Amino acid sequence: MTGQTTLTGGCLCSAVRYEATGTPGLTLICHCRMCQRASGGPFMGVLFLPSEAVRATEGEPLIYRSSPTSNRHFCGRCGSQLFFERHTRALMGLTVGSLDKPDGFKPQMHLCVESAMAWLDIRDDAPRHAKKPEGMTPPVEYDPLTGRTRPPEPHETRPER
Repeated sequence: MTGQTTLTGGCLCSAVRYEATGTPGLTLICHCRMCQRASGGPFMGVLFLPSEAVRATEGEPLIYRSSPTSNRHFCGRCGSQLFFERHTRALMGLTVGSLDKPDGFKPQMHLCVESAMAWLDIRDDAPRHAKKPEGMTPPVEYDPLTGRTRPPEPHETRPER
């Protein structure tokens, strides 16, 4: 998925549909516990675009503030997660499973592989990072049992680029 494109997608029950127009930025697969919990799967594929490039065309997703830096947009009827909003950077991550045509997705990297399922056999050639690489949005401490988050301490924050 390179160059200017229009992507469409929606939830399982079709109550919420969306369209995103632009040049996809970062594409990744995240293996962190928060994404595992949010997706109900062993990882989450995400394709980032500027927030203003994404709009609902049918219905309106509900929003869950999953951390101090992120919102997750989902269908209130069937629960499908559609977008991951990184509001500190005005980015919207489309969940690859919600795309009408997900086969064009190719991850540029795997993040948080220290949390990857031991049985998962990753066969693509995308770089793997145990944690988030330097320069990305700072990680958020997350307790997967309680769901509680806290922002990183000032000494833990990474500089914005």
